[in-house]
Amino acid sequence: MNQQALIDAITAAMTGNLALRALFLGGSLGRGTDDQWSDIDFVAVAAADDHSAIAASWRATLQTITPIVFWNQIDGAGIVLNAITADWLRCDLSIQDSENFGARRARNLVKPLIDCDGLYDDLSTTLPDRQPDPRAVRYLINEFIRVLGLLPVAMGRQEYVTSVWGVGLLRNMLIDLLQQHVTLPDPGGVLHLSKLLPAEQMQMLAALPYPGPDRTALIAAHGALAREFFPRARELAARLGLDWPADFEAATRRNLDAKLGPNTIVW
Repeated sequence: MNQQALIDAITAAMTGNLALRALFLGGSLGRGTDDQWSDIDFVAVAAADDHSAIAASWRATLQTITPIVFWNQIDGAGIVLNAITADWLRCDLSIQDSENFGARRARNLVKPLIDCDGLYDDLSTTLPDRQPDPRAVRYLINEFIRVLGLLPVAMGRQEYVTSVWGVGLLRNMLIDLLQQHVTLPDPGGVLHLSKLLPAEQMQMLAALPYPGPDRTALIAAHGALAREFFPRARELAARLGLDWPADFEAATRRNLDAKLGPNTIVW
Protein backbone atom coordinates (compact mmCIF):
# COMPACT_ATOMS: atom_id res chain seq x y z
CA MET A 1 0.00 0.00 0.00
CA ASN A 2 1.39 3.41 -0.95
CA GLN A 3 0.77 6.82 0.61
CA GLN A 4 -2.16 7.83 -1.58
CA ALA A 5 -3.91 4.47 -1.23
CA LEU A 6 -3.74 4.76 2.56
CA ILE A 7 -4.97 8.37 2.47
CA ASP A 8 -7.91 7.41 0.26
CA ALA A 9 -8.83 4.41 2.42
CA ILE A 10 -8.71 6.40 5.66
CA THR A 11 -10.73 9.27 4.20
CA ALA A 12 -13.43 6.91 2.99
CA ALA A 13 -13.56 5.06 6.31
CA MET A 14 -13.70 8.21 8.46
CA THR A 15 -16.32 10.02 6.35
CA GLY A 16 -19.59 9.98 8.23
CA ASN A 17 -18.00 9.86 11.69
CA LEU A 18 -20.19 12.47 13.40
CA ALA A 19 -17.59 13.33 16.05
CA LEU A 20 -15.02 14.17 13.37
CA ARG A 21 -15.63 17.70 12.14
CA ALA A 22 -12.64 17.85 9.78
CA LEU A 23 -9.68 15.85 8.57
CA PHE A 24 -6.71 17.46 6.86
CA LEU A 25 -3.38 16.43 5.45
CA GLY A 26 -0.57 18.31 7.14
CA GLY A 27 3.21 18.03 7.02
CA SER A 28 4.96 17.74 3.68
CA LEU A 29 1.88 16.27 2.00
CA GLY A 30 -0.17 19.24 3.17
CA ARG A 31 2.48 21.68 1.96
CA GLY A 32 2.98 19.89 -1.35
CA THR A 33 6.68 19.27 -0.65
CA ASP A 34 6.38 15.50 -0.15
CA ASP A 35 8.42 12.78 -1.74
CA GLN A 36 8.32 8.99 -1.69
CA TRP A 37 9.95 8.98 1.77
CA SER A 38 7.44 11.30 3.44
CA ASP A 39 5.31 10.20 6.34
CA ILE A 40 1.57 10.90 6.30
CA ASP A 41 0.54 13.61 8.75
CA PHE A 42 -3.18 13.88 9.39
CA VAL A 43 -4.86 16.58 11.47
CA ALA A 44 -8.29 15.83 12.91
CA VAL A 45 -10.57 18.54 14.30
CA ALA A 46 -13.14 17.61 16.93
CA ALA A 47 -14.61 18.94 20.14
CA ALA A 48 -12.37 18.29 23.14
CA ASP A 49 -14.90 15.86 24.65
CA ASP A 50 -14.68 13.75 21.48
CA HIS A 51 -10.88 13.44 21.27
CA SER A 52 -10.69 10.06 23.01
CA ALA A 53 -13.45 8.63 20.83
CA ILE A 54 -11.69 9.87 17.68
CA ALA A 55 -8.44 8.27 18.85
CA ALA A 56 -10.14 4.93 19.44
CA SER A 57 -11.94 4.97 16.10
CA TRP A 58 -8.73 5.98 14.34
CA ARG A 59 -6.85 2.94 15.60
CA ALA A 60 -9.72 0.62 14.77
CA THR A 61 -9.97 2.14 11.29
CA LEU A 62 -6.26 1.74 10.58
CA GLN A 63 -6.30 -1.88 11.67
CA THR A 64 -9.11 -2.68 9.22
CA ILE A 65 -7.11 -1.14 6.36
CA THR A 66 -3.58 -2.47 6.96
CA PRO A 67 -1.65 -4.26 9.74
CA ILE A 68 -0.18 -1.90 12.34
CA VAL A 69 3.18 -2.93 13.78
CA PHE A 70 3.84 0.15 15.97
CA TRP A 71 1.46 2.35 17.93
CA ASN A 72 2.07 5.26 20.27
CA GLN A 73 -0.26 7.79 21.89
CA ILE A 74 0.80 11.12 23.37
CA ASP A 75 -1.78 12.94 25.48
CA GLY A 76 -1.57 16.67 26.00
CA ALA A 77 -3.64 19.68 24.96
CA GLY A 78 -4.81 17.39 22.16
CA ILE A 79 -3.88 13.83 21.28
CA VAL A 80 -1.07 12.76 18.96
CA LEU A 81 -1.12 9.23 17.54
CA ASN A 82 1.86 7.62 15.81
CA ALA A 83 1.49 4.45 13.76
CA ILE A 84 3.71 2.41 11.46
CA THR A 85 2.18 -0.10 9.08
CA ALA A 86 3.54 -3.48 8.04
CA ASP A 87 4.72 -1.78 4.83
CA TRP A 88 6.57 0.77 6.99
CA LEU A 89 4.34 3.65 6.08
CA ARG A 90 4.52 6.19 8.91
CA CYS A 91 1.12 7.62 9.72
CA ASP A 92 0.58 10.29 12.39
CA LEU A 93 -2.62 11.94 13.58
CA SER A 94 -2.91 15.13 15.63
CA ILE A 95 -6.36 15.63 17.17
CA GLN A 96 -7.18 19.26 17.97
CA ASP A 97 -10.16 21.44 18.67
CA SER A 98 -11.12 24.03 16.06
CA GLU A 99 -9.58 26.96 17.98
CA ASN A 100 -6.13 25.41 18.24
CA PHE A 101 -6.29 24.20 14.65
CA GLY A 102 -7.07 27.64 13.24
CA ALA A 103 -4.39 29.39 15.29
CA ARG A 104 -1.56 27.30 13.84
CA ARG A 105 -2.57 26.59 10.25
CA ALA A 106 -2.91 28.29 6.88
CA ARG A 107 -4.38 27.16 3.59
CA ASN A 108 -0.97 26.62 1.99
CA LEU A 109 0.02 24.22 4.80
CA VAL A 110 -2.90 21.77 4.77
CA LYS A 111 -5.15 19.94 2.31
CA PRO A 112 -8.77 19.24 3.30
CA LEU A 113 -10.01 15.66 3.14
CA ILE A 114 -13.16 16.06 5.24
CA ASP A 115 -14.43 19.53 6.19
CA CYS A 116 -17.93 19.51 7.60
CA ASP A 117 -17.80 23.07 8.94
CA GLY A 118 -15.84 24.84 6.19
CA LEU A 119 -12.78 25.35 8.40
CA TYR A 120 -10.41 25.45 5.43
CA ASP A 121 -12.06 28.57 4.00
CA ASP A 122 -11.68 30.36 7.34
CA LEU A 123 -7.90 29.86 7.44
CA SER A 124 -5.41 32.56 6.49
CA THR A 125 -3.87 32.13 3.06
CA THR A 126 -0.38 31.94 4.58
CA LEU A 127 1.28 32.38 7.97
CA PRO A 128 3.88 35.09 8.64
CA ASP A 129 7.53 34.16 8.24
CA ARG A 130 9.09 32.53 11.26
CA GLN A 131 11.52 34.71 13.21
CA PRO A 132 14.49 33.66 15.37
CA ASP A 133 13.50 32.82 18.94
CA PRO A 134 15.62 34.88 21.36
CA ARG A 135 15.08 32.43 24.23
CA ALA A 136 16.16 29.49 22.09
CA VAL A 137 19.22 31.36 20.82
CA ARG A 138 20.25 32.37 24.35
CA TYR A 139 19.90 28.75 25.48
CA LEU A 140 21.96 27.43 22.54
CA ILE A 141 24.80 29.87 23.18
CA ASN A 142 25.07 29.08 26.89
CA GLU A 143 24.61 25.34 26.42
CA PHE A 144 27.26 25.20 23.68
CA ILE A 145 29.75 26.96 25.98
CA ARG A 146 28.86 24.62 28.86
CA VAL A 147 29.26 21.41 26.83
CA LEU A 148 32.49 22.70 25.29
CA GLY A 149 33.78 23.44 28.79
CA LEU A 150 33.20 19.82 29.83
CA LEU A 151 35.79 18.55 27.36
CA PRO A 152 38.64 18.54 29.95
CA VAL A 153 36.50 16.38 32.24
CA ALA A 154 35.92 13.79 29.52
CA MET A 155 39.59 13.84 28.48
CA GLY A 156 40.81 13.65 32.05
CA ARG A 157 38.67 10.60 32.73
CA GLN A 158 39.49 9.14 29.32
CA GLU A 159 35.77 8.97 28.59
CA TYR A 160 36.34 9.03 24.85
CA VAL A 161 33.12 7.22 23.94
CA THR A 162 31.15 9.75 25.97
CA SER A 163 33.05 12.56 24.27
CA VAL A 164 31.89 11.30 20.87
CA TRP A 165 28.40 11.96 22.19
CA GLY A 166 29.53 15.44 23.27
CA VAL A 167 30.67 16.20 19.72
CA GLY A 168 27.23 15.15 18.54
CA LEU A 169 25.59 17.51 21.04
CA LEU A 170 27.70 20.43 19.81
CA ARG A 171 26.96 19.60 16.17
CA ASN A 172 23.24 19.45 16.89
CA MET A 173 23.40 22.84 18.57
CA LEU A 174 25.18 24.28 15.55
CA ILE A 175 22.43 22.87 13.31
CA ASP A 176 19.75 24.29 15.62
CA LEU A 177 21.43 27.69 15.43
CA LEU A 178 21.51 27.56 11.63
CA GLN A 179 17.83 26.67 11.60
CA GLN A 180 17.01 29.84 13.52
CA HIS A 181 17.46 31.58 10.16
CA VAL A 182 14.86 29.37 8.43
CA THR A 183 11.83 31.60 7.85
CA LEU A 184 9.32 28.92 6.78
CA PRO A 185 6.36 29.02 9.19
CA ASP A 186 6.21 25.21 9.14
CA PRO A 187 9.72 23.91 8.41
CA GLY A 188 8.74 20.30 9.03
CA GLY A 189 10.70 17.46 10.55
CA VAL A 190 14.42 16.74 10.83
CA LEU A 191 14.76 14.30 7.95
CA HIS A 192 14.96 16.92 5.21
CA LEU A 193 17.62 19.27 6.54
CA SER A 194 19.15 19.70 3.09
CA LYS A 195 15.89 21.33 1.92
CA LEU A 196 16.01 23.90 4.71
CA LEU A 197 19.64 25.00 4.84
CA PRO A 198 21.62 26.61 2.00
CA ALA A 199 23.98 24.36 0.07
CA GLU A 200 27.07 26.06 1.51
CA GLN A 201 25.91 25.36 5.05
CA MET A 202 25.24 21.72 4.23
CA GLN A 203 28.74 21.50 2.73
CA MET A 204 30.20 23.05 5.89
CA LEU A 205 28.37 20.53 8.08
CA ALA A 206 29.49 17.63 5.90
CA ALA A 207 33.11 18.81 6.06
CA LEU A 208 33.19 18.94 9.86
CA PRO A 209 35.04 16.07 11.56
CA TYR A 210 33.01 13.06 12.70
CA PRO A 211 35.52 11.49 15.11
CA GLY A 212 35.59 8.13 16.79
CA PRO A 213 36.77 7.65 20.39
CA ASP A 214 40.24 9.06 19.77
CA ARG A 215 41.57 11.82 22.07
CA THR A 216 43.33 13.89 19.43
CA ALA A 217 40.47 13.66 16.95
CA LEU A 218 37.90 14.54 19.61
CA ILE A 219 39.77 17.66 20.70
CA ALA A 220 40.16 18.75 17.08
CA ALA A 221 36.44 18.21 16.43
CA HIS A 222 35.48 20.36 19.42
CA GLY A 223 37.66 23.14 18.08
CA ALA A 224 36.27 22.88 14.56
CA LEU A 225 32.69 23.09 15.83
CA ALA A 226 33.52 26.06 18.06
CA ARG A 227 35.02 27.95 15.13
CA GLU A 228 31.82 27.48 13.13
CA PHE A 229 29.42 28.13 16.00
CA PHE A 230 30.74 31.23 17.72
CA PRO A 231 30.88 33.72 14.81
CA ARG A 232 27.34 32.78 13.78
CA ALA A 233 26.09 32.90 17.36
CA ARG A 234 27.65 36.33 17.97
CA GLU A 235 26.06 37.73 14.82
CA LEU A 236 22.63 36.40 15.70
CA ALA A 237 22.88 37.52 19.34
CA ALA A 238 23.75 41.04 18.20
CA ARG A 239 20.88 41.03 15.72
CA LEU A 240 18.44 40.01 18.46
CA GLY A 241 19.90 42.41 21.04
CA LEU A 242 21.00 39.62 23.37
CA ASP A 243 23.72 40.16 25.95
CA TRP A 244 26.70 37.96 25.14
CA PRO A 245 27.85 35.73 28.07
CA ALA A 246 31.37 37.14 27.92
CA ASP A 247 32.38 36.09 31.44
CA PHE A 248 31.20 32.52 30.85
CA GLU A 249 33.03 32.32 27.53
CA ALA A 250 36.23 33.76 29.02
CA ALA A 251 36.14 31.36 31.98
CA THR A 252 35.65 28.46 29.58
CA ARG A 253 38.65 29.56 27.49
CA ARG A 254 40.79 29.70 30.63
CA ASN A 255 39.58 26.29 31.74
CA LEU A 256 40.38 24.72 28.36
CA ASP A 257 43.81 26.36 28.19
CA ALA A 258 44.70 25.34 31.75
CA LYS A 259 43.65 21.71 31.44
CA LEU A 260 44.31 20.87 27.77
CA GLY A 261 47.19 23.25 27.03
CA PRO A 262 47.27 26.85 25.79
CA ASN A 263 45.45 27.36 22.50
CA THR A 264 44.52 23.67 22.20
CA ILE A 265 40.98 24.83 21.41
CA VAL A 266 40.91 28.08 19.42
CA TRP A 267 37.89 29.95 18.10
